[in-house]
Amino acid sequence: MKPVLTATLLGVVSIILLLPIANALTPRSDFSDNVSTYRLFGSKVCGDHLCNPGEWNVWITNLISSQIKKVNTLIGIKSQDNTVKNASYDTSSLYTNGDITRISTFNMGGGQYTSFVSVTNNGPLGVNHIVISQTNPYVKTLKAWISPQWDSSISLYKTSFDTSKSSLTQDQTLNIVIVTDGKPAFSLDSLAAR
Repeated sequence: MKPVLTATLLGVVSIILLLPIANALTPRSDFSDNVSTYRLFGSKVCGDHLCNPGEWNVWITNLISSQIKKVNTLIGIKSQDNTVKNASYDTSSLYTNGDITRISTFNMGGGQYTSFVSVTNNGPLGVNHIVISQTNPYVKTLKAWISPQWDSSISLYKTSFDTSKSSLTQDQTLNIVIVTDGKPAFSLDSLAAR
């Protein structure tokens, strides 16, 4: 019995000594700036916890909005009130005027660019339909979002946003995030009150 026990213990001790030491700190092998920490096995991370359904869109919109407000105060641009009022669809399409007031585009590496597009409603009506075109040939729109209240529909070069839960009122600015597979250029096709 003792030789079997001794052989078993000797085998276990040799396995323990020969196995590599586990280390949570692994050396970095990718030294590009393409490190992403916002996804964990397909789940999105909101700050210090995994996001609940719909929470990530709200979280990223608030983050981008607070960063833009901070930049605006640093360079002396007066920020506009960004409250959202409820609206409902009706059967008529009334078009209003507006423009793209600012575009900030960042190279995310791997050929992808993230753009923050600020759209301002200059018309008297509340807007709940926005269409933006990406005008550079051979550049496709991959993702686009505003907030959970706005639904986005992406085609090859156009992105439309619709909502029945809120509206962009006169002199308000809305920040839109658009991810493309190349350096983009944008134009505002329409702002509409439906």
